[in-house]
Amino acid sequence: MRAEIWAVLTAFCWAFGSFLEKRGVKLGEFAPIMGTTIRTTFSFIFLSILSYPYWGQLKSAGVKPVSFIAVGGGILAGGFGIICLYSGLKAGNISTVMTIAFCLTPVIGTIIGYFAMNEKLSALQYAGICLCIVGSAITVYFKDH
Repeated sequence: MRAEIWAVLTAFCWAFGSFLEKRGVKLGEFAPIMGTTIRTTFSFIFLSILSYPYWGQLKSAGVKPVSFIAVGGGILAGGFGIICLYSGLKAGNISTVMTIAFCLTPVIGTIIGYFAMNEKLSALQYAGICLCIVGSAITVYFKDH
């Protein structure tokens, strides 16, 4: 399947997942870190089952790639990032929090890719970055209008 289709499916999962997470945090009156713990526990169980056939890859991969994923995905994105997301969802509107988080993520990722990985950008990609920033700003600015 094409990468773009996977990206759209990701967006649907994250959008509907965040909606359900906001409802759960609010209904349970959970602290954001508790919501993150519940999410992570169930993700761990679910993914442990799905990944079982691939566990042998850990032996051959070595420490460095596992460390990058553990710090980047486990601690930064899956830990601190989700705590920040839940804190935002608990404090504000899902439309505002999701717009800022998910419009600025690709902008920041693109900037990191450009500077840290020497990825080249086209004029249309620069325009897309600007549109993401402007769209996010408009959504937030006009949230109460």
